[in-house]
Amino acid sequence: MLSKVLGAVGAVLLIVGVVLAVRPVHAGGDSCGSVFQPDKGITPMQCDARLSSRGTLVTGFGGGGAALLVTTLTVAAVRDRRTHVAS
Repeated sequence: MLSKVLGAVGAVLLIVGVVLAVRPVHAGGDSCGSVFQPDKGITPMQCDARLSSRGTLVTGFGGGGAALLVTTLTVAAVRDRRTHVAS
């Protein structure tokens, strides 16, 4: 049960990170593009703060989701190993 909950939360965090990464950022009515692909022809100072803070959010959500998924796999492997050793 624990591994299912951790896996679900990790997957949700990864999805949120991807959505935030591809969603366009706007600053003062101007489109700045997304974290992956900034728009061409924008003055960097217009969008630097917004893109930087969005990049931080994407890194946090993506890293947290990946860490939870690795934890899920570790918990599942330890439980599987315990059942094989106990038998």
